[in-house]
Order: sequence, then structure tokens, then C-alpha cells
Amino acid sequence: MQTEGEKSARLSLVSLLLLSVAALELLARITGVRAVQDAAWIAMLLAVLLSIRRLTLREYYLVAASVVVSVLVVALLPNPTTVLIGALDQAVFLMSFILLLGLLQATAATSPSVADLGAFLTRQPPGRRYAALSGGTAFLAILFNIGVVSFLVPLIQRGIQRAAPGDPLNPIREQRQISALLRGFAWSVTWSPTAIAPLIVMDLIPGVDRVVWMGYAFPLFAVLMVAGWLEDHVRFRAFKPRGVLPVMVWPRTAALRFAATTIWFLLLVLCFVWLFDESIVFGVLAACPLMVIGWLVAQQGVAHLPARLRQMVGTDLTGSINVAVTLATSGYIGRAAAGLTPANAVAEALGLAAMPDWMMLALIPSFTALISLFALSPTMMAVFLGSFFAALPVLPADATLIAFSISCGWALSMTFSPFATLILIVSRASGIPISTLTWRWNLLFTTFAATLLFPVFFLLTGGH
Repeated sequence: MQTEGEKSARLSLVSLLLLSVAALELLARITGVRAVQDAAWIAMLLAVLLSIRRLTLREYYLVAASVVVSVLVVALLPNPTTVLIGALDQAVFLMSFILLLGLLQATAATSPSVADLGAFLTRQPPGRRYAALSGGTAFLAILFNIGVVSFLVPLIQRGIQRAAPGDPLNPIREQRQISALLRGFAWSVTWSPTAIAPLIVMDLIPGVDRVVWMGYAFPLFAVLMVAGWLEDHVRFRAFKPRGVLPVMVWPRTAALRFAATTIWFLLLVLCFVWLFDESIVFGVLAACPLMVIGWLVAQQGVAHLPARLRQMVGTDLTGSINVAVTLATSGYIGRAAAGLTPANAVAEALGLAAMPDWMMLALIPSFTALISLFALSPTMMAVFLGSFFAALPVLPADATLIAFSISCGWALSMTFSPFATLILIVSRASGIPISTLTWRWNLLFTTFAATLLFPVFFLLTGGH
């Protein structure tokens, strides 16, 4: 049996290894030195091995699946090394990305401005609560990423109990507010500059214009937010609230500070893109460490910075190990599985060249959501589809529209799949069953969103 000292030493080593993964990935992208990228692999594999007892059944399944797909690559492909190198690179990138965003999330969690905004979103009158939660969650996710969910769900549940303790209608209030949160976060991934889905696909498919992509995605997000509000209003039109929670005054100072913080972060991203002539993906990775340090200094001053950073690396970083392993293994499996797939033959068999662009683009999201029911995570499918299309000699449609379509599939999966990370986190934080969050509460909305994508892509392609 391990002593406390041995346990602490092991966790400390895991922290250093995770920090090394992120640092080496960033350095590899700056220098282009292959040896640095290989060192990041080693740090990642060691971190996973040393954390094996902390993993859950989901991570064990994904690690086992990674081993199986690796064996298939070695056994079936004439160039297994090339495919496995690409898969490992993808895994390291995803682990680094979620670790760095995790540090940004931990910094945001201690911000008084973020706390004030979160409380404001959950304390709105029924008529505008859906829009506040759906839209507010999406914008907070720019800096908070998926951590906004863990932050807001407890606020929602506490607010409901405080407004009307023991009211039998409280479960309906909970359903309406958490559904708004889920939908807002799910569809923010199509346009948010820090969302994982777009950054994965941009890293895989050449020629994607992120600005144009956001121009497609944000109006769709707005339409779906209105549609979700209407669905909520019609479904619960007979609901007559009894308890009244005092409406919180708009926290103007907190909102301005959060807006300034977000703008500063985006400017940092663009600065790194310009300085190194790199992609938005690199800009986000490079901006995170500076943003964390600057925001901590603004919150607590320079004197507390070393102690706070030690606490974040020792506690917050290791606390991200489960989701980091989930994303890394999902990326690895998706990239390796794409290497096993004969892209040209599959494209010909499906008739992608002859299929109208709008139809193919509209079917990709539904396919992604349905296939996710077989325990294939949205991350895995995004990596697989991005790699699949990138392997084709000629793309069957515009690169930006393909990338946008894949991100829509990710969004659909997050309110439909029992295996989506978003659903797992909300279920764990709220105690609400996974099937309730997905199929009971959000199946109608998800079906509507999937159907809406057909006319959307018809318009975007001009009917071609």
C-alpha cells in the first residue's frame, strides 16, 4: 500500500508531466523540431500510465480501443509508422489544448466578474431566462470552455431551491434552465474562437477560412436560440410559477471587465498568429499561458502569483487528467481509424462526387450524431471526418462548408449522445440521468436542428 508521501510524489510527477506535454507541444509548433514533438509523446504516455488508477471506465475503454486500432494499423497498412505518428501528434495536440484551456478555466473560476455574471444569468424572470442562459453560457464558454457547465449547473439548482423550496414544479424549472444551458453551449462550438471542434478540423483540413465559418455559424446559433425559446415557451405554456426569485440587477462593471478580458485574449491570439505567421490553433495555444498569468496578477497581485500557479499545476492540472485522456485517445482513434479507411474507395462507393453538395453537407451532422450512439465520441468523429476529407485528392465541397458541417455534427451530438463529454459532466454535476438530459428533454430540439440544416446548406451552396 502506498504511503501519503509516495502518493503525493506520484501526483506531483503527473502534474509535471502534464505541464511538460503542453509546453513541449507549444515549443514543437514554434520550432518545428521533430524531437520536441516526440518528447511530448513520451510525456503524454508516461502521464497516462502514472494516472491509470485515476481513470474511469470510459477512459479504460478508450485506451483499450487505442491499443486495438494501433494493432490493426500495424497489421493491415504498408505504412503504419506514418499513420501512428499522425495519430500521436493529434493526441498530444488535444491533450495540450484541453490542459491549457483547463488552466484558463481555473483562472476564470476565481474571477469575481465571472461569478457575478453567472449569478445574473440564473436569476432572470421566466420570459427572458432561456435567452439569458443559452446566450450567456455560449459567451462565457469563450474563456471558460466546458468548465462553464460545471460552474452554472450548481447555481441553477441552488437558485431554484432558494426561490421555491420544496415546490413540486421545481423539476420543470430545472429542465427548462439546464436545457437552455445545454443548447447554448452545444451550438456555441460552431462559432466560438476557442471551441475545440473548429480548431481540430482547421488543423486537419487545409483551406478552411475561420472568419467565413463564424459568419455562417453565428446566425445559425441565433436562429436555434430563438427556436429553442419558442419550443420551451410552447411546451411549458401551462406552467404557472409560484416562487419568485428577486431579479438581479445587470452587473455592468462585471460585464465590462469580462468583455475586456475576452477582447484581450482574442487580441493575444491574433498577435501570436501575426508574429509567427501561424494558424488560429497555434494562437490559442500560445495565448493561454500569458492570459492565465496576466489574469491572475489582475485578480490577486504579483505577490500571490507563484503560490497560485503551484496550486493550479498541482491540483487543477491533475484534475483535468480524465477529460485530457478522453480527448487524447478520441483524437488518436479518430486519426488512426481514418488511416485505416480507404478514403477514395469509400467516397466513390458513397457517390460523394455525384451527390449535391448541400445534401452531403446536411447529412454529415446527422451521421455524426447517430454514430455517436455506438460510444464514438464527437471528438473522435470530428477527427475521423476531418482526416477522411483531408485524405481525398479533391474535396467534394468547399473546405469551409465541410468544416462547418462537421462542427454542426459535434453540436448535434452534444444534446443527443449519451457519450458526449458535455452530457456526462452535466449529469455528474446535477444528478440528472443521461437519458433524461438527452432524449427526454432535448430530442425534439435536436431533431429540429438536424432538419433545419438541410435548408441552411441548400442556401449556403446555392442549391448545388
